[in-house]
Amino acid sequence: MNMIRGILFFVAIFLLFEFVAAQGGKKQSSKNDKEPDRQICITFDDLPVVRSHDRLDRMMITDQLLYYLEEFKVPAIGFVVGNNINDDYDLLEAWLKKGHSLGNHTHSHPDLNSVPTELFLPDITRGKDAIEGVLIAFNQKRRYFRYPFLHYGPTFPVKKAVRDFLKAGVSVIVPVSVDTDDFVYNLQFERVSSQSDSINIIKVCNEYLDHILRQIVDAELLSDKLLGRPVKHILLLHANRLNSHILGDLLLEITNLGYRFISIDQALKDPVYKIEDSYLGLKGMSHLQKLERTNPDLLPAKEARK
Repeated sequence: MNMIRGILFFVAIFLLFEFVAAQGGKKQSSKNDKEPDRQICITFDDLPVVRSHDRLDRMMITDQLLYYLEEFKVPAIGFVVGNNINDDYDLLEAWLKKGHSLGNHTHSHPDLNSVPTELFLPDITRGKDAIEGVLIAFNQKRRYFRYPFLHYGPTFPVKKAVRDFLKAGVSVIVPVSVDTDDFVYNLQFERVSSQSDSINIIKVCNEYLDHILRQIVDAELLSDKLLGRPVKHILLLHANRLNSHILGDLLLEITNLGYRFISIDQALKDPVYKIEDSYLGLKGMSHLQKLERTNPDLLPAKEARK
C-alpha cells in the first residue's frame, strides 16, 4: 500500500489547503494564533462484521481493524447488530479487551422510516439485551445507540417516541458528523478482490480514500458555515473487508490532515450534538447536514459556539 500512501499524502495536503483557502474572507490569523485543534472520533457500524463473511473472514477482519486502531492509538466505538453476532462473542470481547467501546445498533437493523414504532422499539431492546452481558463483564458503564441507516423517523411523533424510549433506557444516542457511504466502495472492493484484480483493487482503494478525505473537508466547511468553528467530528465506517484492508492508510491520511483521535465521550461533549434538528427527509445524513436543512428558528447556533 506504499503507492497509495504516497498518492494520498499529496491529496491530503491539497484538501487541507482547499479548506484553508475557502476561509480566505476571514480575518487573517496573527503569529500568536494557534492552529485549530482538529479532533475526530472513529466509529464502526454492523459489528462484529458486516454479514456475508464466514468465521475465518470475520476473525481476520476484526483482527486487522483492531491492529490498525492500536497502531495509531485510536479509541474507537463499534455498534453491534444483535443478529450479526452468530455466537461470535469472542469477536466483541476482542474490541473490549483493546479498550474500545460497544454500542447497540438494534437486533435486526430495521429501517425506522418504514417500520412501525411498535416493532422498532422491541428491536432496540433485543439488540441491547444481546450485548448487555458482555458489557457488564467488561465493566462498560455507558450504553450507546446508533440508528440504522441514520434514519431517525419520518415524523416528529415517531422521532420523539424513539428518542424518549432511548432516554428512558439510559442510552446515549451517537450521531455522525462525517458520513462516508463506505458500503458502496466495499461492494466494489469485494468484486475486484474476488477476481484478484490488483490494478482495480488499488484504484478502488485510492478512490475510497480520496472520497473520505473530501467528506471530512466538506464537514469542516459545513461546521464553519453553521457554527463558525471546528467541531469534534464523528466519522462513520463499517466493519467490512474494505476498511480492514485500508484502515491503516486512512488513519495515516487523517493524521496528515492535522487531526487527533478522540473517544466518543470526548466527541459528544461538543455542544453541537445537543442541538435539535427538524429534518424529516427520508435520506440518512450527518448531524451537520440535518442542521443545515433545519428551520433557522430551531437552530440555536450561538449556543454551540461556547
